[in-house]
Amino acid sequence: MAAVALAAALSACAGGPSYAPDMLASDEPVGTPSAAIATASPATTEATADVASLPGNVASLPGDVTSLPGDEASEVHDPMEKMNRSTFERNQRFNRAVVYPVAKAYINTVPEPVRNSVENFTQNLSEPMTFANDLLQLRVGAAVATLGRFTLNSTVGVGGLFDVASKHDLPEQSGDFGQTLYVWGMRKSPYLVVPLIGPTNVRDLFGTTVDVAATIPAGGLLPTQYATAVNNVSVAGTVTTPMSKLGEADQLKQLEDTSIDPYIMLRSVVQQKRQAELQEALETSAWTAGRYGTNSVSTATLLKTPALNTKEQDLVPDAVSGVQ
Repeated sequence: MAAVALAAALSACAGGPSYAPDMLASDEPVGTPSAAIATASPATTEATADVASLPGNVASLPGDVTSLPGDEASEVHDPMEKMNRSTFERNQRFNRAVVYPVAKAYINTVPEPVRNSVENFTQNLSEPMTFANDLLQLRVGAAVATLGRFTLNSTVGVGGLFDVASKHDLPEQSGDFGQTLYVWGMRKSPYLVVPLIGPTNVRDLFGTTVDVAATIPAGGLLPTQYATAVNNVSVAGTVTTPMSKLGEADQLKQLEDTSIDPYIMLRSVVQQKRQAELQEALETSAWTAGRYGTNSVSTATLLKTPALNTKEQDLVPDAVSGVQ
């Protein structure tokens, strides 16, 4: 049970921040803590420099969150904020007591090439589910790219230990059942912080449950010799999944330490990153292509544009320095 709890907490870290606070300036209203972070002191910027290089940087994601109907990109539907904050604080205590110390020890003792291979192996195991969801979304190009990635990395990449596909112009694709539900029409969903699992929303929580449940009977559809191999690989994935998130957990701690309001910061980051993935799916799905076209302002441009300084923002460097 302890291993399951650790894996869940580390998975939550993976869905957390993947870029520096200055990229969050345009998400919250002027004067809020996360908007003010855009002008944090040089010390704060230095402390979070490594966080900007995290995999999944929203500035590198395709799509345009500004063209969604109902201004979904600029709003976070958080009707349960009081309960969510309480859960978030409990998760933080668990992370600081268990996850962050383990992450620090892992990074200090395991060489980076080995950590990269663990992450590649874990990612490769998720490709079949990504492929299935891309098909359900009628994203043919993404499905073909995912199939190519899985085939290439599983063979030439020695079972997924090396990401050969990315070097051959086959980048990682998004694809999960929560995203599938979004393409099918389930748009707005309440923001939710789940114990140990962390930030998500009701739609994506249901989608994740379906994705996990769908992998359980998969081995039963194969001949016995292949089913045994699938089960062995699944066990290996269960072990490596939490390990693959430890590097991101350490960087999440750095970003939390430099944030005035970690709850708002994490909510903003999760919303921006997820909305970019959802918009990409809308624009590339045969179900919705043409209905949600791109406009001239891309996601990368939107999130890299700093907000104008205000009097409140000018006070932030002193406030941040005072709490360090």
